Amino acid sequence: MNNLPPPAYLVIAVIVVAVAWAAARVLRTLRGRLEGATREILDLRDLHQATLEAVTLAIDSRDPAARGHVRRVQRYSLALARLMERPMDERQALRLAALLHDIGKVVVPDHLLCKPGRLSESEFERIKEHPEAGVTILAPAGLAEPVLRIIRHHHERWDGTGYPGGLRGEGIPMGARILAVADSLEALTSDRAYRARMEPAEALALIEAWSGVQFDPAVVSALKANLAVVVEAGARVERETAVPDPMEPEQVTADRIARPAALAPPDHAPDHGGFGDALHQGIAPARSPKGAAMSPRIPLAAGPAGGARDAYAAQREVYALYEIARTLGSTLRIGEVLDLVVSRIAQLVPFRTCIVHLAEPGSGDLVARFASGANAAAFRGRRVRAGEAISGWAAGHRSTRFSGSADLELAGSGVDPVGYGTVAAFPLCHGDETLGVVTLLYPVAATCLDDHVRVMEIIARLAAGAVHDGRLAAAPESPALTDPVTHLPTERYLRQVFEQETLRSQQSGSPLALVAMDLDDFGILNTRLGAAGGDRFLMEIGRVLRSHLRGHDVLVRLGEDEYAALLPGSGFAAAALLAERLQQAVDGFALHLTEDGPAARAGLSVGIAVYPLDGEGLDDLLERARLNGLRNKQARKAARSATPNVLPFRPSGRSA
Repeated sequence: MNNLPPPAYLVIAVIVVAVAWAAARVLRTLRGRLEGATREILDLRDLHQATLEAVTLAIDSRDPAARGHVRRVQRYSLALARLMERPMDERQALRLAALLHDIGKVVVPDHLLCKPGRLSESEFERIKEHPEAGVTILAPAGLAEPVLRIIRHHHERWDGTGYPGGLRGEGIPMGARILAVADSLEALTSDRAYRARMEPAEALALIEAWSGVQFDPAVVSALKANLAVVVEAGARVERETAVPDPMEPEQVTADRIARPAALAPPDHAPDHGGFGDALHQGIAPARSPKGAAMSPRIPLAAGPAGGARDAYAAQREVYALYEIARTLGSTLRIGEVLDLVVSRIAQLVPFRTCIVHLAEPGSGDLVARFASGANAAAFRGRRVRAGEAISGWAAGHRSTRFSGSADLELAGSGVDPVGYGTVAAFPLCHGDETLGVVTLLYPVAATCLDDHVRVMEIIARLAAGAVHDGRLAAAPESPALTDPVTHLPTERYLRQVFEQETLRSQQSGSPLALVAMDLDDFGILNTRLGAAGGDRFLMEIGRVLRSHLRGHDVLVRLGEDEYAALLPGSGFAAAALLAERLQQAVDGFALHLTEDGPAARAGLSVGIAVYPLDGEGLDDLLERARLNGLRNKQARKAARSATPNVLPFRPSGRSA
């Protein structure tokens, strides 16, 4: 080497530099691809997170006495998993499984779930179907196999006598073993129809007695050593309770429908649950609800033929409720809310007439703002005073009301009660305020089933929140939440929703993306079109953008020519694909204000920011998204100067 002439050293140096540069470039490319693949995996993992709140609502509302059960079980399970130092992927699977472990119970009749006595052998066989039914319902949604395995096996026992697979000891998935202990702890420490709650120490003593028989001794030891920590984790779940007022004759509350007292089981009935009289099959002294003696039971809600719905019907109902939940969050217009609510009710409940009453501010009277079905025109605009008719009773008592006859509800309406049977009224309550009542009038031949009541009470809670938001947006004394030009929500509304969505993102681990959009050269276009034409163009662009978003995405107008979209459950990869579609849609849109005049067109620059990678506050995310949008605008302008073709979205300035 020392004898090489000087030019040779130069050649070697150039080769070394070139190889190093090429290697660095290859490494950067590979790293970029790896990051992109990682984002894709994360997006796929979180694809179904947006459905969980609606699904949880459906599960929790099955039995009002057990409301909050799945959330408490989830908190207990995760607390135990952390204390046992289980790996992160196992805890993520457990988080989902704990939330959805009881979804299969939608195929089990209510009279079995809420039976105030020990189950017979045949009845218990029906209960044992729910883990497999849950997997049948959830598998088409693409949940990961570890999640489904926990749901399927959370009723296995350590000694191998559990169900559905009869797995034993270490053969049971660890997540299922943890969930079994958490589920039992929650059940024992909560009030049920068949027994009063236990203190945590009493529940622990009972669980300890079955350690090594029903439960994994390691999980029981972790619970015993950290009982206070686990109980505190569950105590943070908000508990919703409702105490019904005494009924007038011919009216009953939802929690009394079709729940007859069970016949006493024979002495030799097997104790399938393993807890004797203490847990799922225990018996508590029967206690009649207040006012029961003066409130005769009306056979409104006998169970469906055969006593159960199949898994397909349950799956359809769950996704129908999810559609309602996500779509109600996309509009602030009360008219659209009411139209959506009634159309979805018609898919799930066989009413003859559906009336949505809204409470009039000041007087508190109910005014029929929307009606569908038979005699709808006669009901629209009808006024009902608080406490009058079944609807007024429901509003006054803030609880569901029923009547076996339509005479009282139709008195003074001019509508002939012939052809009508049961009346069911569901109040729309938000906080301490009663916003209205949804009243269903059934045909004579139809029956108000337990399933109808459960579904309607879920819909009523969802609709109440949407009506509240709509009234808030329309209130003249509050800062505007709706843009008067585009009729889209404003930045103020975005800030309210952002607080809710970031909390949901933290709880579920799902991603959250913000997309900032700016019209290219709108100032020039607005000068040509004039104020009225420019406003019309902005409104139409809002419609174009809205048409490409999902129902639960939030689209707002930020400024004169600036829009933003909040995308719950979407990471960077999904947001980039959406940005490309939005740009293509706007590039292809043309507004013809006159027959002979030129069409109005504009381009769209887009920037993306992802919570919490690009910032934890809305202002930080907006700043990052706008900066990326400016880079996108500059890149589009430079590229368009070379070719006039429509340009696809190319993300730039992505932060680590």
